[in-house]
Amino acid sequence: MTVARGIRIDIRRAIATMVVGLAAAVGALVLVLWLAGSTDAIEVKLGDADFRGIDAARLSAEIADNGPVPFPDLAGRKRPIWLTHAGDDPAIGWNAFFATVPGTEGDRTCLAQWNGDSSVFVDSCDPAATWPPDGQGLQQLEWQVVGGELRVAVGGTRPADWEAGS
Repeated sequence: MTVARGIRIDIRRAIATMVVGLAAAVGALVLVLWLAGSTDAIEVKLGDADFRGIDAARLSAEIADNGPVPFPDLAGRKRPIWLTHAGDDPAIGWNAFFATVPGTEGDRTCLAQWNGDSSVFVDSCDPAATWPPDGQGLQQLEWQVVGGELRVAVGGTRPADWEAGS
C-alpha cells in the first residue's frame, strides 16, 4: 500500500529565498530613493494658475444686485477668494483678493466676510477689523477680462497667455 506524504519544506532553501527577496526589495528601495534624489527642481502645482470661465457681464450684474461673490478654494489649500466689481463696464473695475486675513494661517484661519449692511469686509475673528469693498489691505490678485471672460491669477503669477489676450 502506498502512503501519501505531506509537503516537505526545505528550511534552508526557504530562508535563502526570503533573504534574497528581502535584499532585492531593500536594493530596489535604495535605487528609487537614489534616482529621486533631493532636488528643488520639483515643484508641485495643484490646479490651474488662473481661474477662468467667468462671464464678466453676468457676474458684474450679480455683484451689482447682491454684493461681492465668494469663491471657495477647490484645491484644498484654504485660500478662498472674493470678487468685487465697481462701475457699469464689465471689462474694468474688478477687484480680486484672497479672503484669508493676513497673518492667520493653520489652525486659526480668519476670513474676511462681507457685511452688506455696512458695505465692508469684516474679520471673522475680530469684528473691529474691516476692509473697504475693494479689499485693500487683503492680498490682491491680478485679473484680466478677455473676450468677455474674467480671469483671475490665483497661482501667484500672471499666466503667459494673458499677455497675448488669448
